Parts: sequence; C-alpha cells; structure tokens
Amino acid sequence: MAEHQNIDELLAKYLAEESPEEDFSEIQDHLNELPDGNTVFEHSKIIWDASAAFQQKKPCDINAAWQKVKKQMSCPSKLEDHTPIVHLNESSTIIRPLSEKRVIPFQRVIGIAASVIVLMGVLLFLFWKPAPESAPLQESIAQEKVLNYTLPDGTKVSLNRGSKISYPSTFEGQTREITLQGEAFFDVAHDAQHPFIIHAQGADIKVLGTSFNVNAYSKQVKVWVKTGKVQVKKSASVIQLLPGEQAEVQGDDVVRSANVDANQAAYFSQSFNFENTDLSSVVTTLSQVYGVKITLANEAMNHCKLTVNFEKESLENILAVIATTFDINVQKQGQNFVLEGKGCQ
Repeated sequence: MAEHQNIDELLAKYLAEESPEEDFSEIQDHLNELPDGNTVFEHSKIIWDASAAFQQKKPCDINAAWQKVKKQMSCPSKLEDHTPIVHLNESSTIIRPLSEKRVIPFQRVIGIAASVIVLMGVLLFLFWKPAPESAPLQESIAQEKVLNYTLPDGTKVSLNRGSKISYPSTFEGQTREITLQGEAFFDVAHDAQHPFIIHAQGADIKVLGTSFNVNAYSKQVKVWVKTGKVQVKKSASVIQLLPGEQAEVQGDDVVRSANVDANQAAYFSQSFNFENTDLSSVVTTLSQVYGVKITLANEAMNHCKLTVNFEKESLENILAVIATTFDINVQKQGQNFVLEGKGCQ
C-alpha cells in the first residue's frame, strides 16, 4: 500500500510540474513493477488534465480533488464500468458518472397507454366526421347526332355532335358542376341556392337558372345567352352576359363579342334566321347542323345574299328553297351536296 501511495505522490508532483525530470525515471520503474502500470499512468493524466480545464471556471480545493482522484485510481475496474469518458474538445476530457435511471412500473405504463387510447377514441367519436363520398361521375356522348338529355337536377341539355358532358349522378354540396367538351345548349333548372357551373376548356360559366349555348370545341370558348344572366370567367377575367349577348374566351381574357351568330343554337332547335347572309355562310351553318358536307361550285356564288327563316325544315326542303331563289342546281353526291349556278354579282 505504501508503495502504491508513493507512486501516487510522484505522479501528482510530475503532472503538476513540481518534480525534476530525473524523477520520471523513478516513476517509470515503479510503474513497470505494477501489472497495470500503463493504465494507472494514463488514467492519472486524463483525470489531471480534466480537472485543470475547470480550474479557471470554478474554484476548487486541489488537494481534496487529488485525494478523490487517488481513490478512483485505486479502483480502476469501477472507473471503467461506470464512468464514461465524454470529450469536450481536442485537449480536454471530463469524467461524468451516469445518473440513475428512473424505472416506471410496467403495469403503470400499460394503464397510461390504455387511458390515452380511450381518450383518443372518444375525441374521434365526438369530432371526426368522415368526408362524404362524391357521387360517381357519369358521361353523355353525342356522336353522329344531337343528343337531348335531362340532368339529375332537371336541367335540359342538347349535346351537339362530337361532344361530351361529365356530371355526378346526383348534385350534392353548394353548387351543381359539370364538365363540357364540345358544344351544348343548356336550359338550366332554376335553383338560386345552388349555382350551375360549367367547366369548359379552362373557362367557368356560372348561372342560376337560364338558357344559353356553350361552344367549347377549342380553347376559344363561345357563350351565347338566350334567356337570363350568365357569368363567364377565365383566370381573373369575368364578364356578365344578358339575353342576346355573346362572349369569347381569348387566352386568359373573356371578351364581349360585337357580332352575334343568330344561328349558333340551330343544331338542336333547327330554327334558322338568315338576314342578308352570304350564301357561303349559309351552307357552312347547314353543314354543321345536319352533319353533311355542302359546297358551292364557284366563288361567284359566295356573293349571293339570303334572307329567310326556316323552322324545323328538312335539309332537302331548305336546299330546294335556296335553289329556286338563286336559280341553281343541287347535285347530291352520296351524303354530300354540291350547289351549281352562275352566282351573283
């Protein structure tokens, strides 16, 4: 024991730089005689350096600290098992004893977990409401002929050839919304509490109860109002339309049309109103409404002007009236027609 104490005193003086260099050989001799001499020296140096790092921050009793160090050195196995080394920086290391862990009884843990689960269940029951399932979408497609259809809210739709609408099986929520591709005429069932909204090529057409036509074959959407009031919106551009007015979507802008085509809804009504209309425009309208190709044999016929009204007449009767009016011949080629004549000056 005296020999071990002698080594402790020599190490303390050496680490404190209070012993001459020649004492270091004596320290080495003593350490070599011990089975764990190298470990004793390394632990002593680590503890001494760590305590020196705190001398400037916290006043302490050096002698009392060293006595505590010696006591720890005398039990190296205890130091290794319970005192982890925590690096503060490259030049200092402190030794900090592990704090005792607080053990919570297993039964108490189970009780807490069960209470939390019950509380969550009660909160979910009181406050959580599942999102209502959306009504499945349905589609109506008009291919070779105009399709007349009635939506779940009573709105009547005339869908032009090559057009499609998508709508829910039942209208729920605050609005009645559908999607249109192509062209359709709507006679909307009035419901002031649930606006009717049509989405077409990025534009939104909103009404409460009215009749109007929407042409959305391309991004240049056209809306014409027959009765009531219609709102047309694209991005930040909005226009209100009254009966007889028309608007066009041009890019992100909605522009009120100066010239309104009186026959744009003729595809479902088969009512035509031609007022001093070029014959070329007449045959274009008839071709769109009846789904056939009608052409003029020469450019001189483009200058002919037609003023007449037709109400649910067959295409053959309409062409017969035109042929009599301008003294021309009508040639039928399969499902198509060619008008031949001298034309007009």
